[in-house]
Amino acid sequence: MTEKRVIITGARGLLGQKIVEVFKRESEYELMPCVLEDGVEGYFSLDITDHHKVMDAVSSFKPSVIVNAAAYTDVDNAEVEKELAYKVNATAVGYLAEAANVFNAKLVHISTDYVFDGQKGNYSEESKPEPINYYGKSKLAGENLVRAKVQDYAILRTQVLYGFASDVKKNFALWVIDKLSKGENIRVVDDQIGNPTLADELAFAILKVCQRKSVGLYHVSGFETISRYEFANRIAEEFGLDYSSIKAIKSDELSQHARRPKDSSFICLKAQAELGINMPSVKDSLSLMKQQMKRAGAVELQNKN
Repeated sequence: MTEKRVIITGARGLLGQKIVEVFKRESEYELMPCVLEDGVEGYFSLDITDHHKVMDAVSSFKPSVIVNAAAYTDVDNAEVEKELAYKVNATAVGYLAEAANVFNAKLVHISTDYVFDGQKGNYSEESKPEPINYYGKSKLAGENLVRAKVQDYAILRTQVLYGFASDVKKNFALWVIDKLSKGENIRVVDDQIGNPTLADELAFAILKVCQRKSVGLYHVSGFETISRYEFANRIAEEFGLDYSSIKAIKSDELSQHARRPKDSSFICLKAQAELGINMPSVKDSLSLMKQQMKRAGAVELQNKN
């Protein structure tokens, strides 16, 4: 018998698909996976930037949990499309928080390491946010709206999210695999440091938050702190690709619109202690991703020219 109903926004993205997968394995949950588009088979259409539609959806479905995996994630374009970035990452989050509060649902919201300036690294939940780009500012504003509008919430900050799922835009790992498998050279920064996080593991942490009825802010990421360049090399090693095609560069050489934090590494002791989360190594996570790609026939990526 179904006991709990869960609305999942951004359900066709990488993380959204993983969240749907882990909740489907638990028989007590009934899911309402939501996407922005109309007419997508297996999904409900919901524009979270529309206050009335959010309230109507929550009122009719009556979820016990709302998981918000939807976000504006284009860090560089956020510097230009500030209004849209704020609308999705903050205003819409406030609507979800308001609906959760009115209809007695828990809100689980996904945030980012980009709320920090990256000057020190090893950030805990008690560290003071100091975003240095508009994407980070909009995500921090979303966090603050959650805290202000609903008491039963969990905010999970994560970083360097990667993995494989059907029809998702390329994350860092998929980009590296695609480029190297085509024999192309890539330039990767060696002065941006963080904790690569497999989306499958973050989705499992979200399930744990719901099962344990946890409330508050959690840092959830992989435990290994490495540069993007080192991560690219680990990916090449796992997938049998050519290391020599990876060139280390500095962030300043990319001429990106938005500044990036240099070291946004996390301390995740709270999540480990309260949620029982123990992330696998980068090697083990990449191995799992490779197995998923093989099962889906996506290893053909390595043979495209």
